[in-house]
Amino acid sequence: MAAAISLLLLIGLVLAGTAPGLLGFESFVVYSGSMEPAIGVGDLAVVAPTRTEDMRVGDIITYRPAQQPSLLVTHRLVGIGLDDAGRFSFQTKGDANNVVDQVTVASEAVVGRVAYRIPKLGYLVDFAKRPEGRILLIAIPGVLLAVDYLLAARRRRLRGVRHARTEAEELLARGRIALNNGATNAALALFDEAIASDPRLEEAWLLKADCLDEPESLACLRAALTVNPRSSELQNALDRATTLAGTSG
Repeated sequence: MAAAISLLLLIGLVLAGTAPGLLGFESFVVYSGSMEPAIGVGDLAVVAPTRTEDMRVGDIITYRPAQQPSLLVTHRLVGIGLDDAGRFSFQTKGDANNVVDQVTVASEAVVGRVAYRIPKLGYLVDFAKRPEGRILLIAIPGVLLAVDYLLAARRRRLRGVRHARTEAEELLARGRIALNNGATNAALALFDEAIASDPRLEEAWLLKADCLDEPESLACLRAALTVNPRSSELQNALDRATTLAGTSG
């Protein structure tokens, strides 16, 4: 679930940063609070190219100041006029500012009109565009997917082991019933099937050993310890059987 959410987040960030460009729009991260509360710091402003004659007072526009063409300013359009050459010029003001901007904006400096904004997504999109951001946003889902794969594989293994033990336990129960009814050969066959299904089922080995004569019983218990070397119950049974064999001998 975490991997899926991370992937969806990554896809959302990529789309938020690139989809506007596919439509001819541009997206910008807002670093100033001059347009609050309409546009806040950290918001992603998506700007649509707009013809000069389609702009209206009240629009929020993004432009490049003549004194600092590398800077982008997003302010509200509060006045439209003509310059000495008869071209449109615009008066702007930040909603949070007390006075209008001192310098008018030439029509050719306008990037476009703000179509919409996405609150607080700007910083994430900006980070996603950086090399370290791309690496991190790809690495996190990748790690989560790898962990999810390993956990799923472990769950499948555990389910497989549990299924094998359930089958072995069923065979063991049937073998015990057969043994109680005196059907020793049938019980032995069922105990062998249970051991084949789950070699770590100690009780199956013990019951099988009880069904066998002395040499074969000892061999059965030794085989059981080979599979379950840390089983104290099997070791005690083998010790008892060995002592009895020595006494009878």
